[in-house]
Amino acid sequence: MPRTYDYIVIGAGSSGAVVASRLTEDKDTSVLLLEAGSYDRHRFQLMPLAFLKVAQSASFNWNYETEPEPGLLNRRLPIPRGKVLGGTSSINAMICIRGNREDYDSWHEEGLAGWSYADVLPYFKRLETHWRGETAYHGGSGPIRVTRMNFPYMLYEPLRETAAGLGIPLNDDPNGARQEGLSRCEATIGDGRRSSTARTYLYPAMQRPNLTVETGALTSRILIENGRAVGVEYRREGKLEKVFANCEIVLSAGAYNSPQILMLSGIGPADELKAQGITPVHDLPGVGRNLSEHSNFIALFKIRQKGGLTRYLRLDRATLQVARWFMRHDGPFASNGTAANLFTRSRPDMNRADLQLTFMPVDNFATLWFPGVTASPTWCYSVRIGVLHPKSRGWVRLRSADPSDKPRIQLNMFTDPRDMETMISGIRHCREFFRHSPVREMIEQELSPGPAIGSDAQLEESIRQNAGHRSHPVGTCRMGTGPDAVVDAELRVRGLSGLRVIDASVMPETPSGNTNVPSIMIGEKGADLLRGRRLSPAAV
Repeated sequence: MPRTYDYIVIGAGSSGAVVASRLTEDKDTSVLLLEAGSYDRHRFQLMPLAFLKVAQSASFNWNYETEPEPGLLNRRLPIPRGKVLGGTSSINAMICIRGNREDYDSWHEEGLAGWSYADVLPYFKRLETHWRGETAYHGGSGPIRVTRMNFPYMLYEPLRETAAGLGIPLNDDPNGARQEGLSRCEATIGDGRRSSTARTYLYPAMQRPNLTVETGALTSRILIENGRAVGVEYRREGKLEKVFANCEIVLSAGAYNSPQILMLSGIGPADELKAQGITPVHDLPGVGRNLSEHSNFIALFKIRQKGGLTRYLRLDRATLQVARWFMRHDGPFASNGTAANLFTRSRPDMNRADLQLTFMPVDNFATLWFPGVTASPTWCYSVRIGVLHPKSRGWVRLRSADPSDKPRIQLNMFTDPRDMETMISGIRHCREFFRHSPVREMIEQELSPGPAIGSDAQLEESIRQNAGHRSHPVGTCRMGTGPDAVVDAELRVRGLSGLRVIDASVMPETPSGNTNVPSIMIGEKGADLLRGRRLSPAAV
């Protein structure tokens, strides 16, 4: 007899783990969760400051790469994505930003009922246990722990005093009533440990008999019969398996893999599918389109004193701090290395912040060092400058009809000249900040882009040579009402029944900030949509 479950969830990442956990709260509901990756068992998996080491592990990373990027001198950019329970929430930098309330109100204004800020705020509250406790804007009993990065070696105080002198608002809560201004970083960290959806949602749910989790399960296609999704075909341990759903199939494989799986299933642009030898089942032109990603440029400032996090990366000190973390889960390695975020507008006529500057008291590419053994470290402050609302759009396409082949990805960053203008403005905002006291006295010199790079043309060239992305892809299964939309406001794939997409790929555009927590919110809200439930809108 074929195996049958009420729901099949494809992907155990930032959204999928949430969906599986919430669905199985109903004890009579059976769920199969399929994850192509493995268990999150890296020895430094939960150590916040070790996130780059975890992310660089081939065992836990899809290691995607873009096509040559026309706006970046045809460079190919690496794309780290979590191939593990918890998905990218298990390998990311853990920065906790929800976005601007205008982001979600604009979705509602575009015809997406139920997605206004008042509608989604209750789900943001439900997902978290915030360091402030329960408030009008924050939750006090949710799975995801949120901690403020309040450590003396973050060198936050000079940033705060400089911002105050420049008239930049000091924002005590960028996830509260307003977003703009300078604020300490908040991170999805609890008791000094990474708070991924695997550890907070999935592991407790795996104790329930109505949840089955299979890792190493690579989905080949979703089975469609008479316009309805009925099952999933996947490969595991060399065997081709088929399972069936009584209720619905949920695709939560992320902004790259969700469109890939739809297209492998014959759902997508018909001509492209035929070119790969795939028989179209449902012509849906928007699948894989509308890819939006936050661009990223790193400004680097050498500091005069040997401070910040760099001192703790000296091999002997790092060894002691790692031992301290394993024993007590505190100290420098219990932080994510990020001091602050500054949300600001490139132009005063903008209706919301369109720039995010993320301050780190360490070189973004710092490694362990030791005098006389390794090269001397760069004692510096680095600032990640990001364009929050890019106009450029990319795509995801199939490389072949083989599910094990990586998808083709084109970000097309900076192909719209407005994005370049905004990034240049961001660099100038950053430079202006570091020209003022007291941070001016901390800085010995600008290392990147460098004092010789002054004109707009020179800055543009530096951006095209050096810019990357923030690993915030969205939009490839866009939620909307027009002909290029892939899912409706209920996250149902348009033109089919029994199939929903619940992950970052449904976002119409990138939110104003990091995308992990918004993806968890979508998992929370999507699970309620499946169960026919709804939290009452917030009155704020």
